[in-house]
Amino acid sequence: MLAVAAAAITFGSTLAMPDVAVAAAEGGANCGTYAANSKITRSEVLARSRTWISARVPYSQSDCFGNKYGAYRTDCSGYVSMAWGLRISYTTHILEQVAHRIDWEDLRPGDALNDRLNHVALFIGWADAAKTRPIVREQAGPDGSRPVQRVWSAATASRYVPLRYNGLVESGGSTVTSDTPVTDAPVVSSGPQISNTAAQSLEVFARAADGTVITNFHKTSRWAGWQQLGPELFAGDPVALLNPATKIVELYARGTDGRVHHRADGKWLALGDTAVAGNPTLRWNDRDKAVEVLARGTDGSLLRFAAGQWAPLGDRKIAGNPAVLDKDVYARSDDDKLVKWDGEKWQDQGDTKIVSDPSVAVDQVFVRSAAGSVEQYAAGVWKTLGGKGTGTPAAVYNTTTGSIDVLQLGAEGVVEHSRATDGGWTAWAKLGTTEVSEAPTAMYHAQTKTIEVFARTDDGKPIRRFYKEKAGWSQWALLGDRTVS
Repeated sequence: MLAVAAAAITFGSTLAMPDVAVAAAEGGANCGTYAANSKITRSEVLARSRTWISARVPYSQSDCFGNKYGAYRTDCSGYVSMAWGLRISYTTHILEQVAHRIDWEDLRPGDALNDRLNHVALFIGWADAAKTRPIVREQAGPDGSRPVQRVWSAATASRYVPLRYNGLVESGGSTVTSDTPVTDAPVVSSGPQISNTAAQSLEVFARAADGTVITNFHKTSRWAGWQQLGPELFAGDPVALLNPATKIVELYARGTDGRVHHRADGKWLALGDTAVAGNPTLRWNDRDKAVEVLARGTDGSLLRFAAGQWAPLGDRKIAGNPAVLDKDVYARSDDDKLVKWDGEKWQDQGDTKIVSDPSVAVDQVFVRSAAGSVEQYAAGVWKTLGGKGTGTPAAVYNTTTGSIDVLQLGAEGVVEHSRATDGGWTAWAKLGTTEVSEAPTAMYHAQTKTIEVFARTDDGKPIRRFYKEKAGWSQWALLGDRTVS
């Protein structure tokens, strides 16, 4: 019996025994034991599952990994147990003790696909309109492999049974599924370039050499050309966000009067009379269905514009411009540390000295150290990515492949790139020999599934380069003949 049990444990046990006994049979990896299985929402399941991807937890059937969500076995079913908030690390064979089977067409993010004799993965969404190729997050072997988000083929998916956790608390009772790839929340990333999923276009905003705001967009095979958005002059760079409720692009910039201005109905309107020192940062408040504007005040405090007025967030002083990661705000403090505003208070994120604004992707923060290297902060742990450069590194999360890319302005004045892989971060590689005058910005374009990188040449010309899976990197190309500041 013991020999059969040992042979049966590949991703999960094939023997019907009490769940605690099964956990004990998994090479001694009992890990955490908790009072009860959680009641949990889909967004919580997805947030929990991202933390193991961020921490790059290595696969093992005999090890445990613990974070703020508890300690669980680091195999496929331990991963799902953690994401669902189960009281122990269940196995694939006994997950149906806490879940029930559902129809394929009823699958929603946070459900699971289970082969009770082999493997289980979290369902994230569909990669095709026919709903045959699921996007999954999984902790799959062999030993040492990291959890990933990827797309399964229809043939692979056909071997699995859809499951829904019994303790799942539905938000609003909706059972509508998506025909397109699903992310954990509406895509509301802000920046000087955005993926306008409503118009299926790539839109770029910049401050021209004369101080006006200009825009350009790419929808089919060519760029439309630069257009000026009014005669008003600005002191800071514009930032945009696609409002997921109205499907309208929201555009903000800091004027020469120090106030933040919002472009609406073809006009620039000031947000109150408060002057700010930094460029605006935008985030989407899903509860209020509204855009919130964040900016560093003239006294160094972080200000938020919401419900028609500016108000400080705590009494901590910051430098530069903040970055938004879900409900948290990260910034560089006035004593050069990474700090986080969690909605109630400021918290130091270690003592590492930094010299740049933060850049964020998934649950990870990237900054530059005083030595010039890029540093990664995730799940309370600092890790160096090495390299040597200047300015803020640009981090991008590819929602289709689940990969993270980081771009920087290297010491030789050219853009350099590194990517997170199962074997760790790749060595910094130069993207051509074109010299640029400032750190690049980057984003993920959902329509073309490309990593888009933008920079400015020494003579002020905006340039673009992009990366597409299997095809690789394009060459640098000018975005018209306008000069930007």
